[in-house]
Amino acid sequence: MGKNTITFENGNRAVVVSAPRDASAQAILDALEIASPSAVILLFGGAAGLDDSRKADLETLFADGVTSVAVELGALIIDGGTQSGVMAMMGKAVAARSGTCQLLGVAPEGKIAHPQISGASTVSDDGARLEPNHSHFVLVESNEWGGETGKMLELARAFNAPTVAILVNGGTIAADEALQSVRNGWPLLVIEGSGRFADELSAAIRDGQSTKSTEVTEIARSGRVVLFHVDNAASNLKIQLRRMLCNASYVSATSTGWSAGQAELD
Repeated sequence: MGKNTITFENGNRAVVVSAPRDASAQAILDALEIASPSAVILLFGGAAGLDDSRKADLETLFADGVTSVAVELGALIIDGGTQSGVMAMMGKAVAARSGTCQLLGVAPEGKIAHPQISGASTVSDDGARLEPNHSHFVLVESNEWGGETGKMLELARAFNAPTVAILVNGGTIAADEALQSVRNGWPLLVIEGSGRFADELSAAIRDGQSTKSTEVTEIARSGRVVLFHVDNAASNLKIQLRRMLCNASYVSATSTGWSAGQAELD
């Protein structure tokens, strides 16, 4: 397992751990040297097909909602770590927010292009750039998108802290990540109106629309989903995330005490 510290063009520095598939979560955490968080927020999905107004709404939710709560509660945010879609928005939000917020990106090593990382792609056209406002990265031994999912979830479990997953937009990989999250007993906050898989799942829950997707069916029936519309205020998102992270009925890994659908907001 390799460890490196890289410096981005904006002057930010980040710890990068290259992890073999068989590396234990604890060994990776020891190498990362991340201070033990009080909570973990997982971010899944993308921003494909979103118009500028929806992207602006998401940026506000990330900056004034997700990041604000993470700073307040001392939570670690985990996402895919690349300079694209919701991960770029998350990095921008963290950079703009006063206060310390740790942001961990987990990605397949073979899909990343960075001159300071041994084993990463050397062809810029084929490799994705790392988002420069992340504090830590784990690059999992894989040449496929989605090859990092298992290790990402294993790391989240290893922190042994209240965990919430957030789904925005997303395709097949995000669908699998969302499914694995509810199977882990974690609540899933779905940003309704963000498109693609998030909206397919929202429709199945809110409107009872039938679906041929086994992932949607299982997630919808898990009772662990809360819907939050992208047009809703960031202040309401803060309330919802605090509830989901602080209320024992939300952070419990048991299958009881849950109700699906739109939670009542103050």
